[in-house]
Amino acid sequence: MLPQPLRGASVALLILTLSACGGNSGTGSAPTPTDPAGNVSDTLSPQGVASPVALIVGQPQQLTVTVGGRAPAPGQLVWTTTNAAVATVTQTGLVTPVGGGNATVRAALSRNASAFIDFPLTISGAAPAPAPAPAPGTGFAQQILDLTNAARAQGRTCGATAYAAAPALTLNAQLGQAAQGHAADMAAQNYFSHTSKDGRTAGQRIAAAGYAYRTWGENIAAGQATAAQVMDGWLKSEGHCKNIMNPNFRELGVGYAYKSGTEFGHYWVQNLGTR
Repeated sequence: MLPQPLRGASVALLILTLSACGGNSGTGSAPTPTDPAGNVSDTLSPQGVASPVALIVGQPQQLTVTVGGRAPAPGQLVWTTTNAAVATVTQTGLVTPVGGGNATVRAALSRNASAFIDFPLTISGAAPAPAPAPAPGTGFAQQILDLTNAARAQGRTCGATAYAAAPALTLNAQLGQAAQGHAADMAAQNYFSHTSKDGRTAGQRIAAAGYAYRTWGENIAAGQATAAQVMDGWLKSEGHCKNIMNPNFRELGVGYAYKSGTEFGHYWVQNLGTR
């Protein structure tokens, strides 16, 4: 039975410079004294505070400080943290956020602790991992099945026809194959019809998937973004509602596909059948 279709990171480095003399911040361009061997002197006077740094638990950040415009020699800087329960730091300036809150990481000259740069840190909790996208049709298939069986579990009037509660449906892989194939085809070719572009009917698609039906029905919809929205539309449409409440159906297959740039974006197919 065919009712009318329902339309419906990369991590950047934080670079600050400890200046040799003059100024009141952690940056400067004054010359740096050198010893006869040409090594950068670590007898520096400025005290600086970097801009606040916002980090997330579990996402390390490398802090980089230059001394007189050069990378510091091993042991030239001492890195410390005011709160190791919030953020730890290695002696190379690698910060690891371990808990929510605030802390300050300091890079100071090992032979002149009064020359330093502070990094105020604000650490927030770890961002939740994104839910994995369901394989086409799988997550939505269970949602549609649950909503369909919830509708069938109670009496309902579809148009002028009253239906008693009907037995619950079960998912069938062959019906699902036919439904998913048609949903994907409509999305790929930007059309909306029970008849495929190649002329096949719903019954032919179901048979081609290997489902030896005694009776079948198909509901399609387009434009709805969620399973709840599409089920609500189907149940408010007489023909679609009759398919859903038909007590002769025992099995269900669900198809869903999305493609941006198409007329409707979202395409849904519900194949119902009995063998």
